[in-house]
Amino acid sequence: MSNSFCRFVLLLVNAFPISVHEHHETIHVAQNVIIIVLCSALIGLFFHFRSKQKKQLARIRNILRNHRQAFVADGDFPSENPYKDFINISVEEIHRSENEKDRKKAESPMTSETEAKLLELLDDFEKGTSFTNKNMSLSFLAGELNTNTKYLSHLINRHKNSDFKTYINRLRINYIVNKLINDEKYRQYKISILAEECGFSSHSKFASVFKQITDYSPSVYIKLLYSENQSDMVPVFHENDQQS
Repeated sequence: MSNSFCRFVLLLVNAFPISVHEHHETIHVAQNVIIIVLCSALIGLFFHFRSKQKKQLARIRNILRNHRQAFVADGDFPSENPYKDFINISVEEIHRSENEKDRKKAESPMTSETEAKLLELLDDFEKGTSFTNKNMSLSFLAGELNTNTKYLSHLINRHKNSDFKTYINRLRINYIVNKLINDEKYRQYKISILAEECGFSSHSKFASVFKQITDYSPSVYIKLLYSENQSDMVPVFHENDQQS
């Protein structure tokens, strides 16, 4: 059967030499066209991803600039969504909840003089590093400020817009972000070392709080800092993109 098929093919080639030649030419042209299309597509993809990378670097620089402004310039904290706990609640319920919070904040359990004095002491506390103490607690800090837990809790809730745990966690992340931005050696540290440096008892807890506040895990944030430094050496694009 195979010999018969081969003879049949030879007969076709001899009978239609021009057609077979044209067929091979067509295949050759088609191959060249495919190669050209693929090369063009690869070049297009290269420039597309190159452009995308530049935009990402610009976005990274803006992200870090915003974090510098939030963490370094005035020591403030990035704002959180005030409605994140009320996604499935009606607008009226949200307003009632906010009004209740405002009412409780306005009802100060201490005199205005005591409140002003405690605020000064709290500002001094924020400028130090005592918040990195792993044993830091509401009662511990109240003792340090020579006040009681009720006054201190009210002060933090009213003026720092958070509970004590969130307040301390923000101070700790603020502290370590400053270190990462201003001291490159901290970017070489293991995440567990960074966690211990700013007062967290575990690597996982630190990573979770860090991401909650900065929107990035510690390792990704460090990579962003390195990316920004690299883009500074080759400033080939404009900074127009904004982060979410």
